[in-house]
Parts: sequence; C-alpha cells; structure tokens
Amino acid sequence: MSAGFGTEIKVGILCSLTGTTGITERGQYQAALLAIRQINEQGGIKGKRLLPIVEDIASDPYLAAKKAEKLILADKVVALIGTYTSVCRKTVIPVLEKHDALLFYPTQYEGGEQHKNVWYCGPLPNQQLLHFIPWIIENLGKRFYLIGSDYLYPREMTGHIRYLVESNNGSIVGEHYSELGNQMYQKVLRDIAERKPDVVFSTLVGDSVIAFYQQYHQFGFKKPIASAITAESEVAAISSEHAVGHYTTFPYFSSVQTRENQSFLTEYRRTYGTDIVSSAMENAYNCVFLLAEALNKTRVIDTAHLRRSLPGISIQAPQGKITVDKSNHHLWLTSRIGRVGANGQFTIVWESEEPIQPVPFYTNPTLEKMEYDPIDHDLLQEKLAPFEQLIEELKKGTTFLPYTFALFDSQGLLLAVFSHEETAKWRISSLLQPGSNCWSTPPLKYSGIGLALSGHLVATVRGEEHSAAELADWISIGIPVQGDVGSLQGVLGVFLESQEAGETKQVDMITGFLTYLVKTSTNLIEQRKSGRSLQQTLDTVAQLIPDSLYVMQEGKIIYQNEAAQRLLDEKHESLPNLLQYVCDNLPSETKTVLKKESADEVLEVRVTPAENHALVCLKRLPLFAADSERSMSAANPLQKKLVGTSEPFLQAMTLVKSAAKTNASVLILGESGTGKELFARAIHNESERSGHPFVAINCAAISRELISAELFGYVDGAFTGAKKGGSPGKFEAANGGTLFLDEIGDMPLELQATLLRVLQEKEVTRVGAHSSIPVDVRVIAATNRAIHQEMMQNNSFRGDLYYRLNVFTIELPSLRERLEDLPELAHHFVNMLSIRTGVGMKSFTREALQRLVQYHWPGNVRELENVIERAFYLSEGTSYISEEHLPHYLLQGAALMPYGYQEKTNASVRDVKKVSSETEKDQIVQTLLHHKGNISKTAKQLGISRTTLYRKLEDFKLHESKR
Repeated sequence: MSAGFGTEIKVGILCSLTGTTGITERGQYQAALLAIRQINEQGGIKGKRLLPIVEDIASDPYLAAKKAEKLILADKVVALIGTYTSVCRKTVIPVLEKHDALLFYPTQYEGGEQHKNVWYCGPLPNQQLLHFIPWIIENLGKRFYLIGSDYLYPREMTGHIRYLVESNNGSIVGEHYSELGNQMYQKVLRDIAERKPDVVFSTLVGDSVIAFYQQYHQFGFKKPIASAITAESEVAAISSEHAVGHYTTFPYFSSVQTRENQSFLTEYRRTYGTDIVSSAMENAYNCVFLLAEALNKTRVIDTAHLRRSLPGISIQAPQGKITVDKSNHHLWLTSRIGRVGANGQFTIVWESEEPIQPVPFYTNPTLEKMEYDPIDHDLLQEKLAPFEQLIEELKKGTTFLPYTFALFDSQGLLLAVFSHEETAKWRISSLLQPGSNCWSTPPLKYSGIGLALSGHLVATVRGEEHSAAELADWISIGIPVQGDVGSLQGVLGVFLESQEAGETKQVDMITGFLTYLVKTSTNLIEQRKSGRSLQQTLDTVAQLIPDSLYVMQEGKIIYQNEAAQRLLDEKHESLPNLLQYVCDNLPSETKTVLKKESADEVLEVRVTPAENHALVCLKRLPLFAADSERSMSAANPLQKKLVGTSEPFLQAMTLVKSAAKTNASVLILGESGTGKELFARAIHNESERSGHPFVAINCAAISRELISAELFGYVDGAFTGAKKGGSPGKFEAANGGTLFLDEIGDMPLELQATLLRVLQEKEVTRVGAHSSIPVDVRVIAATNRAIHQEMMQNNSFRGDLYYRLNVFTIELPSLRERLEDLPELAHHFVNMLSIRTGVGMKSFTREALQRLVQYHWPGNVRELENVIERAFYLSEGTSYISEEHLPHYLLQGAALMPYGYQEKTNASVRDVKKVSSETEKDQIVQTLLHHKGNISKTAKQLGISRTTLYRKLEDFKLHESKR
C-alpha cells in the first residue's frame, strides 16, 4: 500500500470506544492520540504532521474488518493501530492482506501467529507466564481455579497456564468459561467456595472483569486473584476496594520508575485529567513511536519500505527499552509482577533483570506429545442425535461441492465428517476424528472453526495463516449454526484445498452459499418439528411474547395471546374503550405512547397499522421498586435513569421516543435542574446513533472568546495560548453521533450565524483554518430561557437559528408540576446512594416525605438529588431519613407553601410565579448569608450551577451579594 500524503501522514486508529471491551480500548485510543500529538509538537515526520483517523469498532469483529477497509481505501492511512480481541485481529487480517496494509497490534495475545502484515506490540505468553506461574506457586499456593471469557485468547492462555502449573507441581482444581459480557457469577463463586483454591487465575475481559471482582469481594473471599489481563484501567472501574491485594503480570505498570514514564504520566494527566494508565494503553502509545521511527528511517512511505525498516528498531518507552525482534514481528519486553494497593496502583513485587526474548510459538511440549482421546461411541451418538436432520439436509445441499465438511457442536466437539469426494476427505481425515474436540486439537484451534466458535461469526483462515503445517495448503471456513434467539448451536467447518479455491471472490461466493444453506436448513427442520398450521404457529410465537398482543380489525379483536386475555379479564371495563379509541384513531405509521392507567401502573401502547388490521402491543410499566434497582449492573452502579409516572413526565417521555426515531434537531426547554441532559442522552441512546459519541457542551460555562474554538476546533497558531498542533472541536468529536448544546440561549449572537451555517452545510471550519471538514452530527439544544420571547423582544437570539433548532420541541415539566413523582424520585436517589456506598437501604419518615412534597423546589430534580444525598450521609447509623436530616432552608421554604397549594390556590399562573420568584429570592439571600457570600457553596446547596446563580443575582438585582 502506498500513497501521496502531502503535508500530512494519516494514521488509522481502530478501537472499540463502545461495547464490552470499550473499558480497555478507550484508554488505548487516548494514549495513541497523545503520542501523535507529542510527535507533531516535536516537528512531525520529516516536517509532515501525523493525522489520526479514528473509527469505533464497537467490540464487533465484522465491524472491525469493515472499518479497516474504509480507513485503508477511503482515508488512505499509512498504517492501522488497534483492535483488541484476537477474533477482531484475525478478522481484519484478510483485509490487510488484500490491500497489503500494516496493523500495529497493541495488546497481549495468545501467540502462535507470525503475519507479514501485523506487528505485535504487546507481550506474549512466555513474557507474561513463564515467571509468573512459578512465582505464584512459591508465594501464594499450588491449587489453581481457572476462570475466563469464552473465546480464543483465554482458552489458549489456559493451556499455557495448565502446563506451567503442572510442571511446577501445582494443580488445577476447577475451570469455568463464560460468554463475553457475562456479569452473573454466583454459581461459579459457590463452586470456588467448595473447591477452596489457593489462587483464582482470571482471563476474563471487558465488563465481565468488573462484575467478577466485585462479586468475589462481596462473597468474602480472601484468597488472591491473579491475572494476565486485569490492569490499572480495569482496577479503576472495579474500585480499589474490590481489587486490593490481587496480582497481575505485565511489562508495564504506571508505578514503573523511569524518566520516560514520569513524562508520559504527566502528559497523560495534563491531557485527560487522570492518572489511570495501563499496559494496554502504553502498548498503543509505543505503537505510534515505533511507526514514527520506521517512517523516519525510510525514504518512501509505503508498506514494503516500512516492513523493511521496523526490524531492530529500539525506543526508550515508559516501561524501559523495547526492541523489535529481527526475526519476528514481536518485541523484547521486560516481565513484571504487580500487586494492587489501596490507592489502586500496582506495587511491583518482581521484575526480570533484562528484557525477555519474544517466542511467538511458545508451546506446551507435554500437550504436543499427548494423543487426545475421543469420547466413547455411545456418548458421541447421544450428542449427535439432535443434529442428525441438519446433517442430512447439509449433505443434500452440498452434493455438487467437492470439499470436506465437518459439523461441531457449540463446545467444539466434532460430531460428523462428510465429503462428496473421497480423496479430499482422505487427505484431511487425520485431523477430523468424530468425538475429538476442536479446542484440544491445535491445528483446528487456529482455523476458521476455532474463530467461528469463539467469535460466533463466519470466519475464514487461509493457507499459511494457520499456525499448523497440516493446514498450510488448506482454506478453513467456520459457519455458525444459530439456534433460538441467536444462540450458537454449533459450527459447520469447510475445508478447501488452496489451489482449488481460486480467487477470493470464489471463496466468498462459496461461503455465502453455505451460510444461506445452514440458515434455510435449520429453518426447514424447525418447521418440520412443529408440523403445525399457520394459525398454530402464530399461537406459539404470540405466546412467547411477554407483552399483551391484540390484532384488531374493524374495531374488533380477531386475535390475542394469553397475556392479552389476562389483561382483558383484569381490566374488562377500561381496556375495551382504549382499544376502540386506538381503532378509531389509527396512526399512519408505528406509534408508541404512554398512558397512565392507575396510581401504580403505566401502560406503553404500541400501535402498528397494516392493510386491513392493526397490531396493538400493551406493556405494563410498574412504578419504581427499590428491589428492582438492585439488579442493576454492578459494573455501573451509578447509572442514572429517567424516573416518573406523572402525566407531564409521561408526555415528555412519549416525545423522547418519537424524537429518537428521527435525525431532526431537537430543542429541549425547561428550568435548570429538570434533567435536560438526561433527556438528551435518552434520545441519543434510543436512536440509530447510539453506537457513536454523545458529546455535551455548556454554552454558558465557556467564555465568549473560547466557545468558537471549543465547538469548531482550531489550527496551530490560531490564537495566543492555543495548544501547539491545534485541536478538533466538539462537532468533530461528535461525528456520527449527537452534540448536546446546553444553555443555547447564552450563546453569543455573533457565533449563532456560524452555528446556523454548520447545521445547514454539515461541515465545520476550524478557527484559523481555510478548509472545511465534513461532519455528520445530530444537534440537540437545550435552554432554561424563553428564547422565543427574547428573539421577538430584544433580538438576543437569531430567528433563523431558532427555527432550525426548533424542528422538534420537548418541554420538560418542573418538579413543582410533577410533585406526585417526588416520592419515587427520592427513593430512587436513596437507592442509588445505597448501591454506591454499600450502606443498607433507607426509608423516609412520613414527616420528612411531607416536608419534601411541600417545598417549592426552585432547583428542581437536581436540587432534590443534592438534598437527598446530604440527608443520606447525615442519617448515618440509622435506617431512615427524618426531618432533622433535611436542610434548614428547606423546612422554612416548605412552610411557605402548604401541601397541595397548586391544586387549592385560585391565583393566576402569574401570581403563582410571582410568589415562587419572591420565595426563591429570599432563599438565595439566606443561603448567601449562611455561606458568607461564597458563590460555589451557595450554588451547590441550591442545586444550581454557578452561572445560573450569577444570572439569578442579576435578575433579582442582588449584584452586591456577589462580592
């Protein structure tokens, strides 16, 4: 691959910013960007700047391959940096081969690979485990329990671990694999408790790591966890409380004492505001500098010259000196063992005296010599029985294909082999013995079958990509056999001789045909099994739907499932009226609305019109229950959600669902503290853009001089004090996703015209630049100001921009307008605090709850959350929150507004607002006096921002109070 690069050299960053492995890969992405910035600040590569082009692969191997090809062909990058899982790497390799592009792989992996298009910049098993396992046995104990995620890397690492444990007189007392993203480990933990290991060795990745460590701690286990994956970024997500005392092995820890590491940490902290740096992140950082060294060495920027320049390169990395091996594409790295301290950092308890040579084909000699014993005939027949019909259908459908086929179950057990050309079957039969296991047969473990089993996707491995010589002349294809709800039932393996396969297009055509054949065969078998009429099939499917389903025609119910019948029996008076109303007012397309049915229940009504009938789905949405919140993901205990069942709130939520289906601009109106950003995030998360960034900016919190640079970015030298090298703005950061412009009413008038142009032309121009950058961004704006009136009265907001933003308007009710939601919100915040702190659930006394309901809440839900948090901590040692735990100003404010004043008062809306305004003014004055004029403390207690407080001081003519 080669290209002309002008004044810039493009580098592709291929990382998961979302998905189950995003917790690790986001740090790699940031570290790579930091390295690129530092190289550019030092003059770039022979005067040319490195330009990162970032793609989010969302922990999806198929998407990784697609994005890699886009970076190579459309963006013309010089090389790629990224991917994390071995499945992603192996899925990208055919793309690299096709276009002769290079990938710098910044992650430890299972070894057994040496590809001309990949440079492996993380440690190998021999660099992590060869010293770690003996050290554990000598210092921690001999009895190991192995737990890992169910895909290629953990299973391969387990083989190395088992060999080293047994070679050092240790033993494996238990072993378990769980699917990627799994977070339920109670059963496994009970098994660990029964087997009493000295150490648990984890090869879990992503979100699973957090859940397992936290639940392990909650079970009260004292024995340590060891890992070759869990690093500082995972420890931070787990929390040091749950990770302290556990062990990990890596070449790098952030506690390494080198001059280069101190510089790296200082710059990372200054750029990203955190000290949390892991080995995977340092790997990505090193990748950029290795690429830069190679670019500086070569006179021609193309793949061939870079490939010749890389061997033997050395750099002083944060971990110490690293060197590219001259005979393989791996690095000489130091080995270290670290123990998690109370501060979340690793104390290094052992390190090698010098870097360790990379041995990519480090193998277990005992396993290499072992013959794997297939399972006995009777057991094989038992496991084969459910697949017999599928095998018959596959045999019929492949009669014209002269290849060898093998069917494996979901655990990798080979069930059957068939071929329509005996010579082909005979040539590869030594590898395909029914009853043997793919994971225990090294040639198949690294084939398309192994990839399909671990990644649950169609996978192809060609010729020398196989690690075993037995498959060097073969192409292996693995095609998943999907069961109910997308579960993996098995894999169809296909073996083609390389010379038979011909061009890539032919292999793709064969793969496509067989994928279709597997799908249609499984569907046909399911239809035969059922042997039912269309009506019976409809009954079966409908009963599986947990919601109440009605098929309506001309106002009558012509079909309903069991859940619908039960609901109709229960609500025999109100439900027919609702269904009749739906039939009389059918929408032109699918529409969802929320309807409050009773004091403790809401119905979600989804209507889908058809030619002669309509499908109506009713889903019950019960009120908040504390117990249900405890089932929230342990990986994210601070997760916030929109809570409420009042009519104003439900109306707003209905609009959220509608807005999420469009790409139109949205304007959210509401007082400060009503949750405008939460609603904006809800729209983003429900939309097709949910897999892309959500970027928020507060227009009122940035000075007039800087807001343009923040939104649109700037180039080097654009203004005094600008970072060297320039910087992208929020629009570029949100490309493909959503940009949330909070407090849009405070945007300077002169900048509004620029914003309007960006919205119309879908491109931005950085401050100081002369060329435009195309962006695809959905804008959601919010304000607590009456910008329509301001636009009309004093021209402080552009009318054309207002109408551009105001395509879809959502008005959020104040807390005063939804007081019936207050108890639910209060309990919600208490429950969140309980989960976060580990303190038992607290309840409210009747008097405290009444005081909360009587208060007028100028700071809305944000103020309520702050009040509840303060009361929660003040009530330490008790199981309830009472009046004495509430702030004094709230008790005074509550007395001013008797309970139910909104329903009982006959005053006009203007009079009510006047009373509320005067009360708010008094409250601000009292709070300022209490904090002796301290703006930050006053704003925090009131539950509003400093900017909002300053504006209210001006509105109430309290300027002197600011001093």
